[in-house]
Amino acid sequence: MVMKTSTIVSSLLLLLSCSIGAKAQCYTPEQQQRWMQKAEACKPKLLTTVHHPVQEVEIVADPNAFQGYKAVKSGNIADLYKNSFKAKKTVVVDFGEHLVGNVRFKIRDIQGMQDAVLRFKVTFGEVPSDLALPIEPYTGSLSRGWLQDFTCDVGYDGTFTFNRRITARYMKIEAVGTSIYSDFCFDHITFDATSSAGESHVSLAPTTPQIFKDIVRVSENTLRGCMQGVFEDGPKRDQRLWMGDLYLQALANSASFKQFDMTKRCLYLLAGLANPDNGLLYSNMVEYPKPHAQQTFFVDYALSYVLTLSDYLNATGDKETAADLWPVAKRQVEAVLKEAVDNNHLYSNTNYQFKDMLVSILFFDWAPVTLDTHAAIQSYLPYVMDHLCDIASKIGKSNEVKQLPRQAALMRKAGRQAYWDAKNQTVVSGPERQQSVTGTSWAVLGNMLSGKEARLAIRHVLDSKSSIKPGTPYANHFLVAAMLHCGMNAEARAYVEQYWGGMVRLGADTFWEYYVPDNQMFSSYNGYTLLNSYCHAWSCTPVYFIVNYPQIFQK
Repeated sequence: MVMKTSTIVSSLLLLLSCSIGAKAQCYTPEQQQRWMQKAEACKPKLLTTVHHPVQEVEIVADPNAFQGYKAVKSGNIADLYKNSFKAKKTVVVDFGEHLVGNVRFKIRDIQGMQDAVLRFKVTFGEVPSDLALPIEPYTGSLSRGWLQDFTCDVGYDGTFTFNRRITARYMKIEAVGTSIYSDFCFDHITFDATSSAGESHVSLAPTTPQIFKDIVRVSENTLRGCMQGVFEDGPKRDQRLWMGDLYLQALANSASFKQFDMTKRCLYLLAGLANPDNGLLYSNMVEYPKPHAQQTFFVDYALSYVLTLSDYLNATGDKETAADLWPVAKRQVEAVLKEAVDNNHLYSNTNYQFKDMLVSILFFDWAPVTLDTHAAIQSYLPYVMDHLCDIASKIGKSNEVKQLPRQAALMRKAGRQAYWDAKNQTVVSGPERQQSVTGTSWAVLGNMLSGKEARLAIRHVLDSKSSIKPGTPYANHFLVAAMLHCGMNAEARAYVEQYWGGMVRLGADTFWEYYVPDNQMFSSYNGYTLLNSYCHAWSCTPVYFIVNYPQIFQK
């Protein structure tokens, strides 16, 4: 595709402005406005499907169920629409699948006429434990407002529509204020589910084992729920575009729904909302009432922009967009190399603070134990540099990054000297020489290790009782990627079946924000699991592996 002259000129102006003094702008207001306009042009159409409860259930304790609770069928759903609810008082209905969208209900008089405002308490749950665990006392570290429990006053028209989007499978309704002079039942309960995903393009071989078919189905359900106006991280919470989740969603989307305009929209939104002075990308953004960014900087998330742009370019061949956003991708790598890598080629910015940024951190995972990220970032940065060079080669920009291959090699060499324990065949990180699955995964993916030593390092860290294991499917994705990268195909297959298949066997119809098999109550929100998201973007990637490695997963 031939680039337009205006695009070439704009790109040159951006590169020039980023090289002039600390007070110069990396991106002009005109450039960022144009990026925002391009994002708006890619805004997807939300598709709506109408759903009604399929059965009445009871939430019961079961030590073998996820978090100790399961839903069992308990009544005839038809009775809800003809028998007295004033007498019944409480019901839990099951929509049969995880949904995201708008909920409304209507009541119908069956004795006398409604002569007062009726009050209901309604609570929604993604999983059965959402309706079984006590909400109070509230001890979570995020806003109490994320919980989906409501007081609903129904006036004389008998209808109620929730004024915010709901994410749930289960709905608990309790009558807490009724009239002594009248009686009622429900006329309808309706869930208008929304998604911009469209139809799946996945076609698995007939030989694919059922567990992998199920994992693909749940992966797609997860991604579908997160595909709204942007790639959201979680439709219940946080309902925004996070850059780390975006990369994994882009991979899964490339293998399934192929809504590439959605990826393009997100790339342009992030660029349009970037810090214009230093050129750095904020970690996340909210779409409504108009797109705006939370002004925090996650080092590894900003670098993941390069990975997302690379996947988009490889999937679509859209060189014009890649060239248009090239200055943004390049700037993330340049800034981190300048601000955080020392003369010994080690990432040494241990406070993770970048100039003019309110908050800046390295993320990589919410692990059950505090994760030391030195080894991970030491390998992750060269990995990103390789992808940036690959983009450059495809759009004719290799001359702008000709120094990066040498810098990446020096970082790998320095990282190997600092973090590779050759005697014990393990990756260590930080002053305590911490061993972690995440640090090891990135040492393998970033080619700090290769071949036999990479395989040994992964096996040792998984077998070690003292090593830090992942807390999220996000970190587990990169473990599987590392296994595939170094030829551990059988282990990768077994791990996907064990980890994501473990959620399927526990009844998941969408994959969860956290899954620690031996600690199902894990939550990074002060241990308050009701804040956990059970349809979360960073868990949707098994479809990427299963589709792209058919010889491993489809036989």
